[in-house]
Amino acid sequence: MASTSNPEITAASPSSPSSSSSSSPSPPIAWDVFLSFYGDDTRKTFTSHLYSALDQAGILTFRDDPALEKGQEISPGLCNAITDSKMFVVVISENYARSPWCLNELVEILSCKKTENQVVPVFYYVDPSDVRHQKGSFGDALDYHKKRYSPDIIDKWKSALYQTAELSGYHLKKHANENESETIKSIVENVARQVSTKVLRLGGDLYGIDSAVEEIYQKLRTESKDVRAIGICGMGGIGKTTIAKAFYNKYHSIFDCCCFVENVKQYSQGGDFLIPLLEQLLIVLLGRKNYKVLDADSGIRQLKQILHFKKALIILDDLNQSICSEFLGRHCNLFSAGSRIIVTTRDVSILDQLKIYISDVDIYMVNKLGQTHSLELFSYHAFGKPQPPASLREHSISFVAYAGGLPLALKVLGSSLCGRTQDELFWKAKLEKVRKIPENGILEILQLSYNELNDESVKSIFLDIAFFFVGKYKYEAVDIFESCEYYPEVGIRILLERCLLTIDNQRLRMHDLIQEMGRDIAKKTRLFLRANAWEDLQNHEVIKTYINLVCTNFILARVGQIFDILIKGH
Repeated sequence: MASTSNPEITAASPSSPSSSSSSSPSPPIAWDVFLSFYGDDTRKTFTSHLYSALDQAGILTFRDDPALEKGQEISPGLCNAITDSKMFVVVISENYARSPWCLNELVEILSCKKTENQVVPVFYYVDPSDVRHQKGSFGDALDYHKKRYSPDIIDKWKSALYQTAELSGYHLKKHANENESETIKSIVENVARQVSTKVLRLGGDLYGIDSAVEEIYQKLRTESKDVRAIGICGMGGIGKTTIAKAFYNKYHSIFDCCCFVENVKQYSQGGDFLIPLLEQLLIVLLGRKNYKVLDADSGIRQLKQILHFKKALIILDDLNQSICSEFLGRHCNLFSAGSRIIVTTRDVSILDQLKIYISDVDIYMVNKLGQTHSLELFSYHAFGKPQPPASLREHSISFVAYAGGLPLALKVLGSSLCGRTQDELFWKAKLEKVRKIPENGILEILQLSYNELNDESVKSIFLDIAFFFVGKYKYEAVDIFESCEYYPEVGIRILLERCLLTIDNQRLRMHDLIQEMGRDIAKKTRLFLRANAWEDLQNHEVIKTYINLVCTNFILARVGQIFDILIKGH
């Protein structure tokens, strides 16, 4: 902008209202849009409305407003803001060229232009021909400036005005009864398409992700015109959300519209969860800072208007049963040809439910990281680079083995050791400790799947398998659970679906950290399994005693109660 005074920097950000201060706060690293205008002409009218619309769309906009000090030269801070901006909207009004500030700003903007569409001129009730050839008020202004500025500077300003007039932009014409709000809407949509990279934030630790992203892409067959869905499934902490974000970042551009909703499950807590979910979807798809849905029906109608004729990519992270049935189940007809739906979940059975509504549903089970990628991920968080120093390589491999290919564990453990590269004794002690007392940051995430088991008998089956039956044949456990009327064919199936259990060659298996989580819960909830019970159970004679006790027509969960009674002397 310009006026007859120095600028004061104000900025609109997606998370805060625009602000102004005479202290000239430092601009952020990058701006979406730099807004150039002559304040006396448009500050309180067109530019104010345009700025508000950009702000509402979540577009980070730099504008300079009148400040207290007078001056003509643009400041280094303003030059930095121009350099760091992705796009420029230049509102050229009747008196724009009267301001040396505006003209210097325009020269700087054009020097930073890298692409044809990067500068968007708005000819605000002026003729682009007058700007191009410096006629009318533009010629008068330059004639006035010739008295104070050198020919070289005047030539630079003339060239800048000419170049700007040659660019494709918006022209509001006098006596044409222009609808300024429609022009502003068009400008915002144009800018949003170009500056909104829609890249989700990911760290630099994406080891082993590329192959997963490519496999999901192949499964989705994006060239097909039907509506398809895929579930990214696996245990907690395995990297489902990270893979979904990486896919979004790589392939969102091939869709007409796209939306990533993180932690969808949070919307199902409370009353009518459909409304907050619809609001979040519409905020992203409409590019708004906020959006109020009055009722579910109006929200669905608005969503249908957006999705009905567009090839959409919708990713719902951490989907649960209720949202699957209430939203995807009832409203899957919203999606048009070629659209793709990706969900992440710890519950594989959700995909069976989804198949009722969408004919083509696939699954991608996230695998544990291999040794090489595990060491790289651990090292990234422990040392800030993908390989450990030679002095700590063996210790690092031990921690990697303990983590069992679980990205969450590798990150937590690596971060807990960051900055201790000279303390080998600490590394040894830390490994011994986590083997006996697991890290809370790991168990808390893993325990979410256990907490979401609604059936107490299924929880008991899980805890009993964790203590007694890992590595045992499935039929051995089933025989005992059936004698206890635990309905193991139901319970074991649910544990498999929730990624808490696997079966390999008819033997029951658990990830070591899942098993550790189960033992930890059992020790806290079952008195007879406290203290050194696990160590005792490594003795075959002791475990036979426990199993025989179970087989005496008692349910495993009640064994603790019996011990409690005996200890209390009842």
